[in-house]
Amino acid sequence: MEWLVVLDPIEGLVSRTDTSLAIINQAREFGITVDTATIENLFFETHAAVIATDNSGKKQVKALGDYSLIFMRKEPPYDLAFHYATQLLSLAGTLVVNSPSSLRDFNEKLIALPFIKYMPPTLVSSDSEVIEHFLLKHGTGVIKSLDSFQGKSVQKIEPSDQVLVTSYTSGGRQPVMVQKFLENVYKGDKRVMMLGDRFIGAAMRRPKQGYHANFASSDALQAVLTPKEQMIIADVGPWLLKHGIHFTGLDLIDEQLTEINITCPTGIVQISELDGRKLSEEIVDYFVKLIK
Repeated sequence: MEWLVVLDPIEGLVSRTDTSLAIINQAREFGITVDTATIENLFFETHAAVIATDNSGKKQVKALGDYSLIFMRKEPPYDLAFHYATQLLSLAGTLVVNSPSSLRDFNEKLIALPFIKYMPPTLVSSDSEVIEHFLLKHGTGVIKSLDSFQGKSVQKIEPSDQVLVTSYTSGGRQPVMVQKFLENVYKGDKRVMMLGDRFIGAAMRRPKQGYHANFASSDALQAVLTPKEQMIIADVGPWLLKHGIHFTGLDLIDEQLTEINITCPTGIVQISELDGRKLSEEIVDYFVKLIK
C-alpha cells in the first residue's frame, strides 16, 4: 500500500506537534509506504502525476493513480495555486482525502453557514454600511478574512472602525465574515477533531494573551463535549461525510460553532497527550478501512 501526502515543505514543520508528520510517521510504522510532495510537484502530462519524495529523500516521478490514497494537507491560504492543485488531484483516479471538489466548493469560513442555527450572529458582506449596521445591532464583533487561518487576519471590531472595514474588504471589493464577539473566547476555543462523521477528541485552546485561540499561542487543556456540542456534531458529521470530507477540525466557542476546518486541521498530537491516547493510530486505521 502506497500513500502520497501533499503538504507544505517538511523542513518548515514542527516535528513534535505537527499533525501531518504524526500521521505520516504512524503510517510508516504500520508498514505503509508514504511519499510526500508539495503542490508545486503536481503536474499533468497524459495523466496526473507528481514528483514525489520517499522516506529516504529520493525523488521519483509517479502517476497519482498509483497511490492507494492521497492525503491533501496543504495549509491555507486558499489561492489560485491551491485551486489548481485540487483540480489536478481530481484527475488522480484514486481516493483523495479530503475530497478535492469539496476543498474547492467550501471555503473554510463559509462552509459553516448551512449550520447557522448553531453559530453566533454572523454576517458575510463587503458593504461597509451593511457591516456597520450589523455591528450597531450586535456590538463588538470580530472581522475575518475568508482565506485566513490559525487566527490570522482575525481582529476585534467596533461599529466606528470603518478604516478596518475598508482595509479588510479592499475598499468594498472583497467579502469578509463578521461575527458577534464572544467574551468566553478568553476562557478558550474548543477544537473538536472529526474522523468521518465520528468525534475522536477535543482540546480547549486558552489564549495565553489576547483572544486569538490556536495551538501556536494558547495553552491546550483537556476538554469534553457538552450535550449541546454533541448535538452540533451529530448534525454536522453526516453532512461532512456526504461531501467526502473525512478529516475535520470544528471550532466551538461558548457552545457555538464558529468555523469548520477542512484543509489542514491540527490538534491530534495535543489531544493525544492530554487524553493518553494515540489518535494517529485511529486515523491511519480509518484511512486503511476507507481504502478497502
